[in-house]
Amino acid sequence: MSEQFSARLKASTAAIHDEVEHTTFMVDLMEGRLDSRAYALLLRQYQAIYSVLESTSRQFADDPVFAPFHDVNLFRSERIAADLTALDGSDLPVMPSADAYAARLAGLERAEQVIAHHYTRYLGDLSGGQAIDTLMGRHYGLGTDALTMWDFAEIGKTKPYKDAYRRLLDEVAATGGDEQIVIDETMVAFRLNGALLVDLTEATEERAVPVG
Repeated sequence: MSEQFSARLKASTAAIHDEVEHTTFMVDLMEGRLDSRAYALLLRQYQAIYSVLESTSRQFADDPVFAPFHDVNLFRSERIAADLTALDGSDLPVMPSADAYAARLAGLERAEQVIAHHYTRYLGDLSGGQAIDTLMGRHYGLGTDALTMWDFAEIGKTKPYKDAYRRLLDEVAATGGDEQIVIDETMVAFRLNGALLVDLTEATEERAVPVG
């Protein structure tokens, strides 16, 4: 039996995924070495990125390759804006790396490319993102009003949703999609996210404190 595409996609991007997850900014943020302002700065970058991702998703909503993935219940833009208001972070700057990420999303021409970014962001939010929710409350005392980005109550339990999402990935070829394009663009997505996190590391490195 041949390997399912969802498993092959995960395996093909595992190394860069792990590298990005262990960027200094994310490690410091998750281990409580930064502060709520650093988290707000991350959200400000996400605001620039998700607004374009969601606009592009709408543009491809009727494409037969992307249509199965389109789900407005995943959209995060309004929640990010609300969280930034709660954090008093709406005036924070958008970094060049976030602008570059958004520009890539705005210029996507293939449904498979949109799937790649959709998968990278939303499946990540439904997985590791849930840990961010917990740890931001624990380390920085943030209330639920500042963490609505990670609330996916509209989709029900996350595990069944993620399992169904992976089954959709396994059907990409059956809908006429090119699996290799998805893999290639997912690598691009991780590189763009990595560049963003490097910028955030540099922007916050003076504020990181040892945790003993």
